[in-house]
Order: sequence, then structure tokens, then C-alpha cells
Amino acid sequence: MPSPRTHRSGLRNTIDFLLFERLNALGWSMPMPVFRTLCVTGSALMLPVLLAGALLGARLLHLTAEVPGPLLAGGFLLVNLYAGGVYLLREVFSRRRHSVSGCPNEQFFRALDISARDVFLVYCAARILYFHTALLTVDAAFLAVFRDSVAGPSTPGLICVPLALCALTLAVSARQAIRPGSARATGPGTLAALGLVALATGWTTGVLLGGSWTGSAAGEGAGTGWGTGTGEAQGAALSEFLAVTVAAACATLAATALLCFVRAYRRLDRDAFAIRRSGRPATVPAMVFRPRGLPLLSVVHRHFASGRTYPMVKRAYAGLLMAVLLLAGVHASGSGPLPLPAGAEQPLTRSAVALGFVLLLGCAELVLATSGPTALGPQFRFAWENLLSHRRIAAGATLYYAAHAVLLSTGVAAVAALAGGAVLWQLPFLGLGVMSASLIAESLASAPKRLVDGTSAPGVFVACVSIGLALPSLAGSAAHPLSLRLSAAFYSVCLFGGAITCIGRRIRTLPSRSAM
Repeated sequence: MPSPRTHRSGLRNTIDFLLFERLNALGWSMPMPVFRTLCVTGSALMLPVLLAGALLGARLLHLTAEVPGPLLAGGFLLVNLYAGGVYLLREVFSRRRHSVSGCPNEQFFRALDISARDVFLVYCAARILYFHTALLTVDAAFLAVFRDSVAGPSTPGLICVPLALCALTLAVSARQAIRPGSARATGPGTLAALGLVALATGWTTGVLLGGSWTGSAAGEGAGTGWGTGTGEAQGAALSEFLAVTVAAACATLAATALLCFVRAYRRLDRDAFAIRRSGRPATVPAMVFRPRGLPLLSVVHRHFASGRTYPMVKRAYAGLLMAVLLLAGVHASGSGPLPLPAGAEQPLTRSAVALGFVLLLGCAELVLATSGPTALGPQFRFAWENLLSHRRIAAGATLYYAAHAVLLSTGVAAVAALAGGAVLWQLPFLGLGVMSASLIAESLASAPKRLVDGTSAPGVFVACVSIGLALPSLAGSAAHPLSLRLSAAFYSVCLFGGAITCIGRRIRTLPSRSAM
């Protein structure tokens, strides 16, 4: 009878392997014990420094401005929802989705008898808990400074929000860890059925709520007593009711998420690293548009559509399409845009730009992981050595990458336009700028690294340079003056031209490391 696994040694080996990956991504020449000590010390010192900075910032805000309690509570909820929501989106729509099941080192972990639970605890759970601990540290500093302003029935609800987000992120990450990495994407028939359902649901919602929207607007015009003593009492009672409702909803969500997490965690060793029978290879969708001057477009598309990140990008397309059809159904009923309060156009624009930026960062990471300049570097070099113009190679590849970003950002713009009536024409240019910045950063890497499955390895230099180059596009797209938005669009077009130039130069200068 085989002896049970020693989870302590498995955890130690998994931690060492994670540290080696981080050290390799940084490109430092350092002994592993020194790097381990540096990481532990930095992680331990980060929380006290963050607490001191949060206390200082909250104290300065408390001394310089008199902010009412409801506005403080609303800002607290908004910051937590943005931070936790963006982190959850990154867990779902990025390479972190394949940290356990479907990771490039799955066979390596199985050969070393490292359990999937050890990999999940080191690669996923530790990262999620550390992030939300940092978020809770900032929240604690905020509540300690403004304890007199936010004290009352809303305090339990404010505390439950970050805890519920942490439990939800753990549950989603554990659920993804037990799924096989080669999950098939949804077929066109299913997408068509879901689209019809979303369109019908939106139309029904618009018909049912159209009258109530009109009635509420008429009530506001006639006057309802808000601003009087009775109105203030009703507003206070409504605030207390909403606070209790938020606390109860967050507590229920946290309990449900924890139950799902425990259930998925128990299934990790059975389902995550299981040896599955290789079925029929998935059919790669063909390209409808094939220009003769850009022959490598079909090659890039074939590599991307057959990779493990393709289903995630397709789900993002499907989600945006369902949202557009749902809101289009509301418009088809004659209800028009959603009844937003006065002055909400600018916050809606900035929220849509921020959401699009996060989605585009994940899209760029997923697309370039399997079919970017690093992953397809040998193919690009081989085509150039066979007398194909490096400019055509670079232009074809860059056009394919940019098309994904522009389509996703156009979907976000369509959702924002149908929801609030705002025309965000700058979002497609933001998508072009984000993808071009990622391409430039990856092309500037002097020593590109590839994982064992041929995909590009994540690097700190590439991430910092790509975000730094994309920040002017983000700032200009969220700005109110038209001149700044036009400048951001022009900057994105310049980044696109720079991406083509950088990829072409990389094809000609970097040596081929192909194992073919």
C-alpha cells in the first residue's frame, strides 16, 4: 500500500518552483535562499507600510475636507467593488485561470507527485488572500479614521463587502482549478439561442419597467416632499434599510462562496491533474477574410484558435454580445436608455473606459500568450528567411492582434451607448493603443522566454513597459475635453505604427531559437 503524500514537502517544492519562476521572470542572478528571504521580508513589510500610508491619507482627507457620512460609505463601497471586481476579472480573463488545471507545468507537477491542492494553495490562494488582506488593511485604516462619520447600521455592511469579495474570488479560482485546461468553447447554435433569450429578456424588461420609469420621472416633477422633514426621515430610514440589505446579501454571498470553495477544494486532487483521454482534435474555425498581401494572417489565426486561451477570449466576446442584445431588447420596447440621474454621464464614461482598459489588458495577455511575437517568433523568422517581406509579416500579425482589441473595445462602447446614451468613440482607439503597447513591450524584450508548451512566459519588464505606454491612451480617453481625446486617439495610432516597426525589426535582428 503506497504511503500517503507528505504535503509539507509538496508545499515546499511548489513554493521553491514558484520562486524560481519569479526569479527567472525578473532576470536576476541571485541564489535561491537570498531571493526567498528577500520575498518573505518584502511581503512582511508591505502590510505595515500600506497601513501607515492609508492612515496618513485618510487623516489628511479628514482634516482637509468635511465629507458627509453617506458619501464616505458610498466611496468606500465603490473603491472595494472596483478593486475586488477588477481582481476577480483578472482571475477569470487572464493566464491566472490556468494556474492549476491546464498549466504548462501540469505534467511536471504530476511527475514530481505534487498535488493539485499544493499548487492551488501556493499559486492561487496565497495570492488572493494577500491581496484582500492588503485591501482589508486599507479599509481598516479608513474605518478607524472616519469611525464617527460612518458609525451606525452601515458598518457591518461595509465590513462584509471585502470579505464577500474575497470568498467569491477564492470560490471562482477553485472552480477554475478543477476544470480541464482544454475546455471547448460554446458553439454557434448555443450562442444564437442565448442571444435570442437575451434579446427577448431585454424587450420584456423594457415593457415591464417602461411605465415605472415614466412614473418616477413624473413624480419627481410633481414633487414628493424630499428635502422636508418627512423626506429626510424617509431618506434616513431608506439608508438604514439599504445598509441592512447590503450586509445580509454580502453575508449570504460569502457563506455560499465558502461552501462552493470547500466543495471545489475537495475535488482538486481528483479532477485537476487527472490524466484524460485525448479525444478528437477541435476544429479550428477558418478565416473569412484572407487578404493576399498578408499571408501570415491565417497562420496567426490558426495558432490562436487552437490554443488554450481561445475559449476565454470567445467567452468575453459572447458576454459582450449578450449584454448588447439585452440592452438592444430594452431599446426595442421603446423604453430608451436607462434612467440615469443628472450628471451621471461623466462617471459612466470613466467607468466604461476603466472596464474596457482592464478587459483589454486581459485580452492582450491571452492573445499574445499563444500567438504573439515570442510564441510565433520561429514561424515569423522562417517566413522571412523564405523571402517573405518582414513588413508584411509584421503588418499582418499586428492587424490580427489589434482586431481583437478593437472588437472588444467596440463591444464595451456599444454597451455603454445602449445603457446611458453616451457615444464613446474613443474606446476602439484605446483598444488599439493597449494592444500596440503590449506588442512594443514584448518586442523590446532582449531575451524573450518561452514556456514548455511554446507560449510566451510572463515578464515584469514587459508588463511594466506595456502599462506605461498605454497609460496616456487611458488618461486621454477618460478626459472630458475633446482635444485630449483626439490626442489620445492619435497617440494610439502612432503606437500601432510603432508596433509594426518593432515586430519587423525583431524578425530581422533576433536569432531564431526554433527547435524545428
